[in-house]
Amino acid sequence: MATAAYAWALLLIVAAAGGFSATPASAAEDAFVCMEETQEKCDYENKNMELFINGRDAFDRGRETGDFREAHDYAAELLARKDLRHGKGLMKFIYLQLAQGTHKNLVEAYRWVAADIAAGMTYPRLDLDRVLAQIAARMTPEQLAEAKR
Repeated sequence: MATAAYAWALLLIVAAAGGFSATPASAAEDAFVCMEETQEKCDYENKNMELFINGRDAFDRGRETGDFREAHDYAAELLARKDLRHGKGLMKFIYLQLAQGTHKNLVEAYRWVAADIAAGMTYPRLDLDRVLAQIAARMTPEQLAEAKR
């Protein structure tokens, strides 16, 4: 009786691990199927995801180095490609760090936020005027004058 229970347990483990499969092993290589209308749309979305992943990596590096320029460039490219979900999400992360004074170049940070305000850009639950004021509070009068030029 114990042997039958052991055999059933082993059978369940093998089945759960995918040991019994009706599809050939080569089918795993062809598992991705584009769910968009065209392959071009899939390629476009995949490129956006690649940019977002690279931007998140650059964001993480920026938190360590105090330089968010590369992450900002990725976010700006996503926004230019009309990927608002990823572009705005990444940019919002960056702006939260700028508000905390993490970016070493305050003049650059001020200009980024001021440009978004001038362009009418908005981010959910993020007050860009407040972010700009927080950056300005950390700046010397000379830096502020340079940023406003």
